[in-house]
Amino acid sequence: MVIPIISRNFPKSYIDLSRLLLRLEPSHSSKKEVEKKFHQIEAGYFGEKLVDNTLLEINFPSHYCILPDVHLKVHDHLYIQMDTLIVTKKYLLVIEVKNIVGTITFHKHSGQTIRTLDGVKTPFECPISQINRHVQSLEQMRFPLPIFKAIVYSSNRVILENVPMDEPIFFRKNLSSYIHHLNKKEDRIDTSQFHDLIRKIQSMQHIIQRKPLCDRWRVSPESLIKGLLCNVCGNILYKISNKTWKCTKCESNDRTPIMHNINDYFILVKDSITTTECKEFFHLSSTHEAYYMLKKCNLINVNNARKSVYRRNMKVL
Repeated sequence: MVIPIISRNFPKSYIDLSRLLLRLEPSHSSKKEVEKKFHQIEAGYFGEKLVDNTLLEINFPSHYCILPDVHLKVHDHLYIQMDTLIVTKKYLLVIEVKNIVGTITFHKHSGQTIRTLDGVKTPFECPISQINRHVQSLEQMRFPLPIFKAIVYSSNRVILENVPMDEPIFFRKNLSSYIHHLNKKEDRIDTSQFHDLIRKIQSMQHIIQRKPLCDRWRVSPESLIKGLLCNVCGNILYKISNKTWKCTKCESNDRTPIMHNINDYFILVKDSITTTECKEFFHLSSTHEAYYMLKKCNLINVNNARKSVYRRNMKVL
């Protein structure tokens, strides 16, 4: 039985940074750094998609599952994020994908790789150290399968130098040969145990709740572009009737703009909002209007002695 590859979605960090970029003025001092990180995440995602396509062409054993973007909690102070985890009845395979262009020189003992591009040298953490930590963490969880690893460079515009011969480091097109070799191994678990293991790993998935982006990027919330933004092009909306807003650029209409704007506040500023904060951040006409907009958003109302505070309902995200 084949369990199809689970769809790889854009990373939450990519979506969150896209919202920060929409609300940063072009002249903001942090904009270039945020854009740089945004494009790094974007490149990583598309590199992972290329490897996904390669995996779909491989003839796996009768029972296998390809899990993308796996986040596991090892213990209270240790979380791991793996680009791809392949589960079969024979083995677990951790895949770390690198979508980098240029010449990559490995310095295994120093824990670094150096990328040379257009004469500029840039150090990166060595992916060998990174993937070894993932394997060691999985070993702590005592899964009933041997654990293997693979570091895959997805770009055709990369040259690898000083590659350690004892490490499974591949170009994307060579990954299939390595997996075919693993597929010759004997089964270590039966079909029932295989399905139990898939369920266990999926139940262990854990997304870390991070600080709002303004805190992480040291951006003052006061410097953000305020107002309701168009869901089509990202420009400011203006109110044309009691129930309709119109984009200043693409002229599309929106009857529920708060639904796709409220998360901007939670992602960027803080994890709770009051009607006054809603009115000020989204440039609404009154706290009365803010109240009715917040009521549409399926938020959790946490009342205290002085005012209502609204938080996201994490069950519906």
